[in-house]
Amino acid sequence: MIKLKDILFEEIFDISLTIKTTNNIDYVINAKAGNNIVGELHFVKSKFKPVLKGASVSVDPNYQRKGIASSMYEFAEKELGLKFVKTDDVLTPDGRTLWDNPNRKFGITTKYDTTGIDTPNDPTM
Repeated sequence: MIKLKDILFEEIFDISLTIKTTNNIDYVINAKAGNNIVGELHFVKSKFKPVLKGASVSVDPNYQRKGIASSMYEFAEKELGLKFVKTDDVLTPDGRTLWDNPNRKFGITTKYDTTGIDTPNDPTM
């Protein structure tokens, strides 16, 4: 259970996050407020590199801009001990805003090596 604060309305609300997989490659995280699913993050664990790759993320419009998507990404990284890599080719405008945030606490945006350090000019990515 995490507590998120809506900055606009100063409202604090609880979100529970669960992670599920059937094959240790494809994963889904559900974010719930009470009994309602308000967000989902679908992602894969790369077979060839120690990274995570987002497939899709959605947040109920009534809960957007409250940190739910960021919390799902951070939760996945913590649970699996791996970082997400940015995939420019599929980002929506909202996704681009999320990834371009300089205060983002998840993922890496440039080339990656197995030590977890951003590696410019890495030809393997």
